[in-house]
Amino acid sequence: MHNTLNCFNFPVWALLLLSFLSGCNMIIPKDSQLPADLPRNATPAEAAEFAWQSFLTISQPEKNGNGTQWENYKEAFDIFMPGAAMPSPWGEPTEGGKTPCDSLFTGKVLRTTSKISPLIDEVNQAVGGVLLDRNSNPVFYEVYMNKPMFNYILKNQLYNAVTQAGTHINFPVGSMELKASWRILNPAVDDTSRYHTARAIIYLPNTHNIRNTDCLPKDVLRKLQICSQELVGLVGLHMVYKAPSHPSFTWMTFEQVDNVDSSKNGSTLIPASFINKDKAMAYCPENSRQCNCPEQESSQITRQNQIPGWVTDANRSKRDSLKKAGSVWQYYQLIGIQWASDTTRSGNPMLANLANTSMETYNQTSSSCIGCHNFARSTNPTILSDFSWVMGRAYNPVMKLPDANGPALLKYIMRESPYKKWGTWPNSKWNTYSGLMKGENPHGNSVRIYVNDIALNYAAADKLPANPQLPVGSIVMKENYRTIQPDPAEAGDLVELTVMYKANDKDGNAKWFWMKARPYGPVEIAGFDRSACVSCHVNWKGNGDGLLSFNFGKRPVITETPYSAGESAKTAIKKKELNLLRKYLVQN
Repeated sequence: MHNTLNCFNFPVWALLLLSFLSGCNMIIPKDSQLPADLPRNATPAEAAEFAWQSFLTISQPEKNGNGTQWENYKEAFDIFMPGAAMPSPWGEPTEGGKTPCDSLFTGKVLRTTSKISPLIDEVNQAVGGVLLDRNSNPVFYEVYMNKPMFNYILKNQLYNAVTQAGTHINFPVGSMELKASWRILNPAVDDTSRYHTARAIIYLPNTHNIRNTDCLPKDVLRKLQICSQELVGLVGLHMVYKAPSHPSFTWMTFEQVDNVDSSKNGSTLIPASFINKDKAMAYCPENSRQCNCPEQESSQITRQNQIPGWVTDANRSKRDSLKKAGSVWQYYQLIGIQWASDTTRSGNPMLANLANTSMETYNQTSSSCIGCHNFARSTNPTILSDFSWVMGRAYNPVMKLPDANGPALLKYIMRESPYKKWGTWPNSKWNTYSGLMKGENPHGNSVRIYVNDIALNYAAADKLPANPQLPVGSIVMKENYRTIQPDPAEAGDLVELTVMYKANDKDGNAKWFWMKARPYGPVEIAGFDRSACVSCHVNWKGNGDGLLSFNFGKRPVITETPYSAGESAKTAIKKKELNLLRKYLVQN
């Protein structure tokens, strides 16, 4: 049959139905049925047909038997690797994308409860917080890219944050990015036949960080494990497809029909996935963010934007056909599609708001896919990333530590390994390092401290020697603020950076290299033997390895000398200069 039927003359839903009714095992060439284009002046009905055809094409079973075609696209964790390692070619898993759970279970890996962030310790969606289903399980997310989009990233080395920062990104026609949302299914209470399902490894390496948010109830936290294998059901799918007439992409989103609406399946009541009145708290309005209702064990979500009539008409037609074909996709519905109506960057789509209840849960009334992604930036915040926020996941390459000179050190902390991405010392009895602290002469009336991984890893050891000495490569940096304000950085009150860098001097001795600089340059002082720095940090009684305010957990040294700013620090940074700082630019 597949040798004689001209598949290009039929929409995918018709092909699926014809295949079912004829009993044929019809072969449809991979990716061949994606619609060729959507006219800029397309009618709503044509746009809905375009969305459904795209959805059903990429949702066909993959020939290897491992899920759908789109589940065999490249997942973001297989593209953006620590150290900017090159990902493996299309069709091959990236070694660095594996997890410790892989030796215990098999299946797809779900590791984030955030739609936009790859880090599990950032539990927010794009706007809002973690989403809990009716069974008190968090929803998990994936991001995929199809072959044209991935190959463009691979060819142009856009997985490297430094390379990406200097590149104008323009994905080729045919590029597709997808975001999928999944909920854990319990066959005892959930009708799994109504879901596209998968066996998934749930990998949560930093569950302690979720606990620190105090947003999740204890009973929910108790269930979280580092590794588990679960049956998961697809509850949402975003599809972003670059058609020839749409350089600003087409934006489509689908949901499982039970997300926020209960229904009858014969005599059986199918409850909504994200509403469970038995777990609602009286003080929590519907659609409340989880952090505003930390005791609520199930998010109480309703649809706040009515699905347009032209979309529901298309859904009715497609779902009837899919039901006759016995397809699981009968339980999914198009929520809407945005497509440009003119040549402006935002395109002025007919459908101004578009939100998926499983992804833009807490921002439904003001959500616009194209409106949000219009501002997406690459790793260089001055360059647009062709509507893809995920490009910001690129890592910096493993950099050689800087030479012990002022310009090299300033360039390193501002551009090569931006200090804003570093951690800081753990909070202690004496200081709250995670925020602004009271400063001392000559560091300003308030300071914020950043510490690189080399120093942090050493200090985090279970048992430190009696006389701790940070290793070569350690960098400890202070932002120095002129006055104490609620947010001095926004007030333009940051005046200096002071840096301690453990490096080898010309004789090969490990010593502290000291630097003071304006954040955007120039370097004011730099050297190993800066007497003002040494006399305070090294010669004062009680200091540990020159660390004035972090003596490896001991009582910090406190001076009584009043703060007096250096000449350059008497004037706060101007707004233009502050903007340069925010972009991590250095003027050498």
